[in-house]
Amino acid sequence: MANPEFFDVADKFIHLANELSKKWPTTRISAAIMYASARYNAFNFFVKDGKDETQQKAIEYYCEQYKKMLKENMANIQKEFEEKGNDSVM
Repeated sequence: MANPEFFDVADKFIHLANELSKKWPTTRISAAIMYASARYNAFNFFVKDGKDETQQKAIEYYCEQYKKMLKENMANIQKEFEEKGNDSVM
């Protein structure tokens, strides 16, 4: 997962979120991103598998991955805030 193309795609979403935050509060942008992620992942699940018996495992996988990524990013951004201040992070 951690290859340059992956981060390039993620950065495109972040740039779009930053652009949207000029019009909308960041709390709304954050909620919209989570909703979009949930919707896209649900779509992806049903395209790839869609079996009732694997749905709970898929939910657990997505939640665990999100939790792992959130923890990693919180640690990284906290470090950047402490080093550079919050204006230079995103």
